Amino acid sequence: MTQGTEAPIESITLQGGAGTLAGWETTPPSGAENRGTVVLVPGFTGSKEDFEYMLPLLAAAGYRAVAYDQRGQWQSDGPDDIAGYTMDDFTADLLAVVDQVSPDAPVHLVGHSFGGYVSRVAVVARPERFRSFTLLASGPSSVEDIKFPPPQAVAQIVETAGQEAIWQQMSAAMTAAGQPPSPERMQFLHQRILQTKKANILGILENMEAPPLADPTALRDAGVPLLVAYGDTNDLWDPSVHEKFAQQLHARTAVYPGSGHVPNETVPDRVSADLVNFWEELA
Repeated sequence: MTQGTEAPIESITLQGGAGTLAGWETTPPSGAENRGTVVLVPGFTGSKEDFEYMLPLLAAAGYRAVAYDQRGQWQSDGPDDIAGYTMDDFTADLLAVVDQVSPDAPVHLVGHSFGGYVSRVAVVARPERFRSFTLLASGPSSVEDIKFPPPQAVAQIVETAGQEAIWQQMSAAMTAAGQPPSPERMQFLHQRILQTKKANILGILENMEAPPLADPTALRDAGVPLLVAYGDTNDLWDPSVHEKFAQQLHARTAVYPGSGHVPNETVPDRVSADLVNFWEELA
């Protein structure tokens, strides 16, 4: 699924607390300087494929890049009981992945949407394992200042009608946005959400009922350099919400005009360039 790049995407298997985690990895071209390791964490109903276009670009810039499906997502193992999807579970998996792919050096961390929720908790828990942290289209919370139904209401729909019900809502929203993915991409997204465990979806929705950090300034105080990156089309969080959050965190910002909740897919070249510039300034 790569795009004719010199850095092919390789499938890897990682170990999480509930079984194996499916991953993708790209490495810098032979003979190129290795500038470090990047770990990218997908969000609600997402997977490693959300970073398909970014991984080769990051490798070409000299970074080993790893993305993985969180527990119960797409091709990763996960329990059938919602009790196995607490924030502690997701965070422990992320920290285990970091220790597996870079046991001797801190990594650059990128968390998309709910992946940014998990990531910020991990950064506060073990800041020494991270060289930087980027919140990619990942606002303060899912309970206020967000264009998303109350998580409990979505959970009730999923409980009653399963993954297909939430797919119908998502596909309608993508079509209404005016730039729906290709038919092939829509088919993949449909298949992915059906294969993602119902307990994963319900568990994440339960986690979304409260902000990931009771006090977001704990993330600022962890001392890890921060970047808040987001599109400006206001499809989930208003740009002003991201900007205020960045100010609260003392974080840098990167904005993608005309992009929505998935700049990693719509403008992957720009997101990757901003990440590399951020990391190089820290070197």
